[in-house]
Amino acid sequence: MPRGFSIQHVARTPAGWHVRTVKAGEHRVRVAFPPGRREKGSGIPVEILHPRRENPLCYKNPAELLLMGANPLPAGASKRELQRAARERAARIRGARLGNPSPYDRLSVQDRLAFGRMGLGKAQLRTASDIAKARAELRQVNRLRNRLPNPSLPSLDAPQAEHARELYGAFHEAPSERYTECDEPHIPAGDYTDLGKLIALRVKPKAGGQVQEVSFPRKNIRVISIASGRQIYFSGEGQELGDAEVRIFTSSKDNLVELGPCRSIVYEAAKWHEAVPASVRGAKVEWEHTFGEDGGYPPRLFYDRRKERLLLEGGTYHVEGAGIVN
Repeated sequence: MPRGFSIQHVARTPAGWHVRTVKAGEHRVRVAFPPGRREKGSGIPVEILHPRRENPLCYKNPAELLLMGANPLPAGASKRELQRAARERAARIRGARLGNPSPYDRLSVQDRLAFGRMGLGKAQLRTASDIAKARAELRQVNRLRNRLPNPSLPSLDAPQAEHARELYGAFHEAPSERYTECDEPHIPAGDYTDLGKLIALRVKPKAGGQVQEVSFPRKNIRVISIASGRQIYFSGEGQELGDAEVRIFTSSKDNLVELGPCRSIVYEAAKWHEAVPASVRGAKVEWEHTFGEDGGYPPRLFYDRRKERLLLEGGTYHVEGAGIVN
């Protein structure tokens, strides 16, 4: 034992581990590291050397001394700050060693979306303390928002808006960070989820014949859904169909004409789900959904000549999780 120190054993050194001594003020902390390349956070304190004049049990949390020696806080930090930092670091090390999920991973989708709108993600919310502070900040933001309402903007805190954001998060596995105001003649006022860009619709003509493709190249037509996921609309200019194109599907000259059952939809979207191949995760790629593939029946596609808009009617589909299901 080094002269002038008394030793406190706090853990048994695992077989084959290497021990290193770290200075922490007047104390010495012996830290054991596993064999192989040293990784940050992999060490565990096994012994604490206290000055002879001090009670060997003065520090009950060995991680506090380890933190003081290896990652000192700014000068002037209080004892409470040191203790909190030690607890948080010990929790991170313990979680990494045991494979436990981080505090952020245990948050609900609703909480992640709320924090995401504040610009806070997993990198900023690493500990329970970070999350508690974020919740306090969120409460303050909501109090100010309720105190100073802006009637010129939609109510982004209404239940419908929150459900639309939740659906976006489930569909893309990413937080909804912005909204767009649209003026569409065929869509009721409300809050909707942006699913992606429309690429094509494959339709069986009502007049008979082979399945035809309806597409609008170089047009940014959005596929959107109501918050419950039970109805899809198409938003954006450029949905015009000429008389010759309509006649491919039907001979009707009515203003609102049925083109036929919509067999599938192709859209472009970025998804971050673990099930998505790593090569395209987070990239904008094309996805195709076949309506009625799970035993349901497809919706019918209509065209409104006056409004120059496409409409889906009926069907057993709904938007759920990472995609459209029947």
